[in-house]
Amino acid sequence: MPKQFLNYGFGIVAALAGLLSTTAHADFIGLYAGIDGMYTKAEDSAGQSDDKFNAVYNLAFEHPVPFVPNIKLRYSDFSKADSSLNTSYMNTGLAGSTGTNGLLLNPYAGLTGQYQVEVNSLDAIGYYEILDNIVSVDAGLGVKRVNTKETVRLSAGNVATVAKNNYDETVPALYVAAGGKLPFTGFSAKAEVMAGQNSDADFSDINAEVKYNFIQNIALDLGAKFGYRVMTINFDDDSDSSFDKIEAKGPYLGLEAHF
Repeated sequence: MPKQFLNYGFGIVAALAGLLSTTAHADFIGLYAGIDGMYTKAEDSAGQSDDKFNAVYNLAFEHPVPFVPNIKLRYSDFSKADSSLNTSYMNTGLAGSTGTNGLLLNPYAGLTGQYQVEVNSLDAIGYYEILDNIVSVDAGLGVKRVNTKETVRLSAGNVATVAKNNYDETVPALYVAAGGKLPFTGFSAKAEVMAGQNSDADFSDINAEVKYNFIQNIALDLGAKFGYRVMTINFDDDSDSSFDKIEAKGPYLGLEAHF
């Protein structure tokens, strides 16, 4: 993602926020809370895969105060456990392997053993409601914090050792969301895009979903949703991460409550 594009993007979002925050803000205080089960298939370079549901937690707070952005938090927990490492990359110098649908794993190329990795990401976003009616548009700025924890038990003949690595990266980002409602039906659709980069990494995180509110009243809206999400994080060669790339993609099911 070119840095010039991001610089223009940050400027545009900041300008829109300043111009529109006084007229396109929430009419009342609202709290959104949701949980998703995201299905991912993680595959390493040996062709072994692990299909599972990963938890994603969403929380958003909207208010009518001008110039003050609304707040959205999203925590995603991806993990892969007990995968055999591939020895065929002993002399290739590769730092990782490409999975066809899920997390990129296996940074310890050329070693055999038991491998466990946890990949967590936390998104913190400040956004303004540019439109808020049958059609809604949000735009803002945020950060994605990525944490990877790796534990590997390596074996070579009769010798075994345990290697651990913990890495954190925080990347500034642009955020844009657009959605629409089908009046009097309870159905709505929404798409979100979050993207950013710094000197060590760049990422894109895109999801689209359809939701049906089966409870709608003054006190509570409660809905079920189905969507698809693609998150890709690329690490620079000079970064301290043992990964070249992390990719998680797949469908998800979830519940969301609006108080």
